Amino acid sequence: MPRYFFVVCGPDGESHDDNAGTDFSNEAGAFAYAERIVRELKGAGGYDEPGWALLVKNENGEEVALLPFSDANLHN
Repeated sequence: MPRYFFVVCGPDGESHDDNAGTDFSNEAGAFAYAERIVRELKGAGGYDEPGWALLVKNENGEEVALLPFSDANLHN
């Protein structure tokens, strides 16, 4: 099962790496999980400044998605 890594990227270039990763059967599962992370972090507060994003990488280190926090749908 492929492993995906979720990196929180700040507007000032800082990042919070996910060194463990999480296994998903496909990119769609990883993307849905990434959306949930963004909604939860944004809902908790502190991510209102433009430029916050969640970068999703596959086990080869390739970017598979970039989700700006500003696009988060907090109603789901």
